[in-house]
Amino acid sequence: MSEAYFDEYEHYNFDHDKHIFSGRSGKQRSKKEASEHTNHFDPNGHSRKLVTKFMNTNNNRKTCAAKN
Repeated sequence: MSEAYFDEYEHYNFDHDKHIFSGRSGKQRSKKEASEHTNHFDPNGHSRKLVTKFMNTNNNRKTCAAKN
């Protein structure tokens, strides 16, 4: 089929289908690249959240002790 019969909407669909139907791999990424650039399992759990919580608790105890 020749492109002479296509209108602006069909060109729009062709350009955006490659992003929509990419298999959840992201724009212009292969499945292998997507698996390499994903969040990996952390055996320690939510370590960042726990460290932040402990630091805040420690800071609160220091400020409370300084007030008394």
